[in-house]
Amino acid sequence: MIQDWNAVPAAGAGLGAIFLFGLASSIHCLAMCGGFFLARGPRGNGRGHAAAYNLGRLLSYAAAGAIAGAAGSLFSVSAALRGTAALVGGLLVAAIGLSSLGAIKLRLGLLDSFQRRTASRIVVGRASGEGGSLFGFASGLLTVLMPCAPLQAMLLAAMGTGSSSAGTAVMLAFAAGTLPALAAGGALATRLSGLPRAAGIVRRASGAIVLSLGLLMVGRGLAVSGLYSRIKAALSFDAHLAASLPADASVASVAGGAQSVETRIESMAFHPIVVRRGLPVDWRIDASPSELNEHSSTVSIPDLGVERRLEAGSNEIVFTAPESTGEIDYCSWCGMIRSKIYVVEDTAPFAAAASSRAASARASARIPERKGKEASE
Repeated sequence: MIQDWNAVPAAGAGLGAIFLFGLASSIHCLAMCGGFFLARGPRGNGRGHAAAYNLGRLLSYAAAGAIAGAAGSLFSVSAALRGTAALVGGLLVAAIGLSSLGAIKLRLGLLDSFQRRTASRIVVGRASGEGGSLFGFASGLLTVLMPCAPLQAMLLAAMGTGSSSAGTAVMLAFAAGTLPALAAGGALATRLSGLPRAAGIVRRASGAIVLSLGLLMVGRGLAVSGLYSRIKAALSFDAHLAASLPADASVASVAGGAQSVETRIESMAFHPIVVRRGLPVDWRIDASPSELNEHSSTVSIPDLGVERRLEAGSNEIVFTAPESTGEIDYCSWCGMIRSKIYVVEDTAPFAAAASSRAASARASARIPERKGKEASE
C-alpha cells in the first residue's frame, strides 16, 4: 500500500488506495463538479447527460495523468515538493469544509464562485440550463481544469510515477473513486429539493467530512515534507530552553544508563541543573562552610519528594528524572532560595553549548590579561 496520497502507487494495491482516496474525497468532488453534472436542461436526457459527462471526465483525467507522468520522467519530484503540494491542497480543502459549515466565508474568486453556486444547486436541486449529451461531454472534459486540491494532489502523484501509462492509471483510479458520489448526486438532489432541513444536514455533514479530509491531507503534507519534525522541534521544551538557558546552569553527563551532575551552593543562591529525562541522577552539591546558613543548608525538591540537609563538603542527592520534559522547582526548606531542574530530551546539545560558552569565557578572560602584560612591557 502507498504510504501517502502523493506517493507513487506501485501496482494493484497502490491503485486501490488511490481509489479509496477518490471515494473519500467524492463529497468535495460533488460540491466542485456537481454543478456541471446537474446542469442539464429540463428537456435534456438525464442518463445520457450523466454518461456523457462521466465519459468526458474520465478521458480528460486519463489524458492529464498521461501528460503528468510523461513530464515526471523528465525530472524528479522531491519529497519537499510533494509535501508542500499536499499541505497547500489540504489547507484549501479544509477551508472549503469550513466554508460549507459556515465557519468562514471563503473568498477565492473562481473557486468561491464554483463552491457557492454548485453546492447550492446540488442540495436544493435547482440546476437549470440547456443542452444534452454534447454539453455533458464538454463539461466532463473541462472538470480537469477545476481548482480542485485532491485533483491537483493526484496529478502530482501521477507526475511522481515518471511514466505516462502509470500516470494514466493513477488518474483513472482516482476518477473511478469519485464516480459513486456523482452517480448518486442527481437522485440526491431530486430527493432533497423539497426537504430544505435535510439539505442543511447534508451540507453540514459534507462540510465536516471535507474538513476532516483537509486536515488529514495537511498532516500527511507536514510529514512528507519534513515540516512536522521541524515544527515539533521548534515547539519543544528543549528548543525553548536552549534559547534561554541560564549561564550558571550545570549540565549532567550521561554514561551507562545513568547521569551525574555537579553544582555548588552560595549563601543566598542555588544554581540550575539540566538532566536527561527518565534516567537516574547522581547530583553532587559542593558546600563550603562559609556559604551554609539557616536558609541554604537544606535543599528540597517538592515534586519529587526529596529533601536533604547539606553539610560542609560534597553532598550527594540521588533521584530519577521524570519521563516527561519540563521544569522542576527546587528550593531551600523555607522557599527563600529557589532554582530549577530542567528535564530535557537530550543533554548532549546543552553540554556542547555549555562547553563552548566556557571556552569563550576563558578566551575573554585571557585577552585583558594579555593586554595588561603588553602594557607593562
